[in-house]
Amino acid sequence: MNKIAYLLVFLFAFLVWDCASEEVKENRKIEKIMRVRAGGGLRLRVAPNIQAKKIDVVTDGDAVETFGEVGEVEIQDGKQGRWVKVVWKKKEGYVFGGFLESVHIK
Repeated sequence: MNKIAYLLVFLFAFLVWDCASEEVKENRKIEKIMRVRAGGGLRLRVAPNIQAKKIDVVTDGDAVETFGEVGEVEIQDGKQGRWVKVVWKKKEGYVFGGFLESVHIK
């Protein structure tokens, strides 16, 4: 009987651990598709500020999926805008919105 109890406890613990390790994807709606217009590319950062760690550089002309603006209006390199949450090549982060332009679909 003791072996069966240990087996059941182990099985229960394994199932709980397995369920807890499942990645939960946030269901969110793309706000806009925008194109980067920054000359040498645009830094994708982990947080919406100029001091935040850089994830990658979004190539000039590439499109990004946007999920909303955050923070106050700022001026960076002569451009005015807010930080924008984006996804680019399956990487999620923030870019400065002053270097984004709307994509017009014909």
